[in-house]
Amino acid sequence: MRLPHLLPFAAAFLAQASGAESLHVGAGQAYRTVAAALAAAEPGDTLLVTAGLYHESGLVASRQVTLLGEPGAVLDARGGQTILDIRADGVAVIGLTFRNVGVNHLRESGAIWISRVRGVHIEKNRFERAFFGVYGLQAVGAVIRGNRFEGLRSGELSNGNGLHFWKSDSLTITDNHVQGHRDGIYLEFTGNTFVSGNVCEGNARYGLHFMYSNGNSYQRNVFRENGAGVAVMYSDRVDMRDNRFERNWGPASYGLLLKSLRDSRIERNTFSHNTVAVFQEGSSDLVVSGNDFRRNGWALRILADCDRNLFENNRFESNTFDVAYNPSMGNSNIFRRNTWDRYAGWDLDRDGTGDVPHRPVELFPALMLRHPQAASLLRSHFVTLLNALERLFPTLSPASLEDAEPRMPLPRGRASVTRKQT
Repeated sequence: MRLPHLLPFAAAFLAQASGAESLHVGAGQAYRTVAAALAAAEPGDTLLVTAGLYHESGLVASRQVTLLGEPGAVLDARGGQTILDIRADGVAVIGLTFRNVGVNHLRESGAIWISRVRGVHIEKNRFERAFFGVYGLQAVGAVIRGNRFEGLRSGELSNGNGLHFWKSDSLTITDNHVQGHRDGIYLEFTGNTFVSGNVCEGNARYGLHFMYSNGNSYQRNVFRENGAGVAVMYSDRVDMRDNRFERNWGPASYGLLLKSLRDSRIERNTFSHNTVAVFQEGSSDLVVSGNDFRRNGWALRILADCDRNLFENNRFESNTFDVAYNPSMGNSNIFRRNTWDRYAGWDLDRDGTGDVPHRPVELFPALMLRHPQAASLLRSHFVTLLNALERLFPTLSPASLEDAEPRMPLPRGRASVTRKQT
């Protein structure tokens, strides 16, 4: 027997063992509506919502209860406002479909609102055509796991976020699929949070967007075909590793946008087919290590206000441009032991490290940033000459911006090893 069919029996058993009750909701049941069952429920009770369509919104869970839906149990707001407002600690919502939450920019209606509570669990639900999916305000310890979110697919102005949390802490957001929203996941003033195993794709602005959110970890997520992949702003102590940033294309699109980020690690990620894989502004004391940059427009665009960053053991392969650097008088960023497919040096002692440094900043990308029409010259011999002159006589980047220990690229025609996604 499949797990979803076992849930009602398990809930009934646990409720009986603990002295709590199971309240059955649906046609021919003790309670015909979810609202009636919530009004009658006591702390610890479980509401078993049978399959069917329930035209309900404005529901309030003010006691610690579990809402457990059978497959096919649908709560439909019919274009109305928030369906479920959770106002008690420890509420669990499992296996329900929330549908048709209307646009309201003043109230910011979400299928589920979580307000000033702890330990809420929202698992294995579906959110269809919802303005906001889950909206959290001062929530602590919430678990959002295994849900599927589909927004209104109507652009930025008339669309909300899939998961939106403000002034919250210690969240667990794992194994969700989020698409068709403004931002897939949005966190503001939300720290100590673990985000893992999510797929955010086809969102109008960012797959993940967070601001003023410190001490968070983002692992094994996929950010694909969004307006931009991820925006990280005004935050400290962020750990981003083993994520995939794919096909985030557009005139102002990034795989990963870093603005005023400090003391953080970006490791073992894959950046593929992005307009700009990583754009870095005002960000310092970062370790960018073990990442793959493949087939992007720009792999790295670094502004001169970025200091003391370490770029090591990364692979740069088949990018149009590897590094663009905003000119400055000095440079405190370090490149070392990276693999560059453009490296033209040699390895006489065959230790795998090039015998001469590699200068990753070329002249033509800097000119093209100022004069986009110059892209028509991209494959010309004139561009090759300009880049050779920049390597010999640096003018647009400090002489210290070089990789003194470049790893030797694989011979042409030999397939490179692709890191297995964990």
